[in-house]
Order: sequence, then structure tokens, then C-alpha cells
Amino acid sequence: MTYETPRDGAGNKLCGWCGGAIKQSGVGRSRDYCTRLCRERAYRKRRDERLITEALAAAAPISSTAETVSSTGETDSPVDVSEAPAIPAPAEPRERPAPAPRRPVRRVSDVFQGLPKGRLF
Repeated sequence: MTYETPRDGAGNKLCGWCGGAIKQSGVGRSRDYCTRLCRERAYRKRRDERLITEALAAAAPISSTAETVSSTGETDSPVDVSEAPAIPAPAEPRERPAPAPRRPVRRVSDVFQGLPKGRLF
């Protein structure tokens, strides 16, 4: 980790997210967070900060005009519009086929109507 672990007055480690006391087991590596939830929240914050930084670095500056004027006074167009291909019109939406007819709903009493009453077995 690249940050300094917070500690209380006695030198015991505190949670890196919420600042609460950490119970150390005494075996293995010492913990940096008091719970898994604090560890996950700290990870998500680091991940989000990294993703935002990468997105800002990848974003290209957008000029306010499509054309720029050179030092000689000539207009330089970044794209030659006269040779640009024509953009096709959007396709017409297709009609959806009619849904299949639904079977009629039968009541439970209709199902047993023709059966003899009493024991069947």
C-alpha cells in the first residue's frame, strides 16, 4: 500500500476506511481494515479514482469550431467536406408480425366436469 496506515495514540492500527479499531489475530499478515465492507469500499474508491483519471487522460480536447485559421490567414478544414460520403437515411422500421393467438383459459371446474365423482383409484 502506498499510504501511511492510521494509528491511535498507543500505536495500534486503525481501519483505513472508517478509522475504527482493528482486531488483529496475532497470526499472519496484519489487517488494514476492520471489516470486509470497509476493505471493499476503499477498493471501490481507489478503482473509481483510477478510472476517472484514465478517462480524463484519454479524452481529447474538443475545439469549438470545425475550421482553424493558419498564420497565413488561410482556412484549414480538418475534413474535406466535398468528398465526404453521403450518410444514408435511416431504414424504415419493419412491422412486427401479429402475435400468435392465445389458447383460451379454462377454469379448473371445467377440466373435471366430465369425470365421475368419487374415488378414481
